[in-house]
Amino acid sequence: MASSTSTETKSSWPELVGTKGEEAAATIIKENPSVKAHTVNEGSFVTFDMRRDRVRVWIDERGIVTKAPKIETKSSWPELVGTKGEEAAATIIKENPSVKAHTVNEGSLVTCDIRHDRVRVWIDERGVVTEAPKIG
Repeated sequence: MASSTSTETKSSWPELVGTKGEEAAATIIKENPSVKAHTVNEGSFVTFDMRRDRVRVWIDERGIVTKAPKIETKSSWPELVGTKGEEAAATIIKENPSVKAHTVNEGSLVTCDIRHDRVRVWIDERGVVTEAPKIG
């Protein structure tokens, strides 16, 4: 009988929607010890920083999970405008390993499809980022 070993760590928990928030947070921490999970009441103000070690478990007034908890991932990088394109692409991949980032020269023709695993890093003739890279 063959056994399989997974090296991937879990990053989302859609199966926890409808369960008790505190129990969901405990499950998340058990299944991925590298994150901290905590409940947040719907409508609460939260910071906009993205952290790969945090999972917010959104709950209603009864303490029930209302959205699929997931590890936060960054989707845009305005702070990289003005930096070298190759360095920007490396930073993007480091901060969001689920995407592929590559440089594209300004004025180049590209497809119009939207992809949730792609970041185009637009650069000028000097190799400098000219607009905020974002997923798409």
